[in-house]
Amino acid sequence: MRIHLDSTGPAAHGRLRPDTSAAITTILLNTEATADRCGWDQQPVLFGLFEHVRADGTATVEVDPSITEPDLWTTPDPRRHGLPLPVPVILHRFATDLTTPAARRWLDSWLHVNGRTCVGIGLAFEAWAGPIRPGYRYGDLAKPPTGQRREVRIVAAVDTDLRLHRIIRVRGADTPLLDRWAHLPARSRHRSIVTGLHRLARIARSH
Repeated sequence: MRIHLDSTGPAAHGRLRPDTSAAITTILLNTEATADRCGWDQQPVLFGLFEHVRADGTATVEVDPSITEPDLWTTPDPRRHGLPLPVPVILHRFATDLTTPAARRWLDSWLHVNGRTCVGIGLAFEAWAGPIRPGYRYGDLAKPPTGQRREVRIVAAVDTDLRLHRIIRVRGADTPLLDRWAHLPARSRHRSIVTGLHRLARIARSH
């Protein structure tokens, strides 16, 4: 497994305890391993990350995927007959929906069930990977011949210190790759999934 941990800069000295950050890494790796056992061609899963402090004072983090209904990801695309909206579009729509007064009241209740503490928001999803070229349109990475396409499973999360965590496994690979950044890398700052998770993490930490 390749591991890259960027812990430089002000965001590295946020509110989360070091053992909480380590627990986030562990639970994301476990989440990806569970997804891998379930096989490929699965719907995305949006989830909250919640900290629980044990009696000995150490932290553990759990995943709760109940923030959305599964059929969220099958929302029809009015411009592409028979196909769902792109995952980034649905993610940003959901983030916008959470800003209404009624949704914020529901979210506040969900975030604090049984006194738990939200420490991040994550998404598990599958995608085609490759270089983004000028004029790129959604779906272009799926068009090259089979031998030139690369399918990946990504488990990404933004914690409440706004660090980005990413687990990525190429289809057919034995192990995933782990990256964590205290600041969003330039190549990710304008990626729709990352900005969507960033929005959701900001919303969560405001409650």
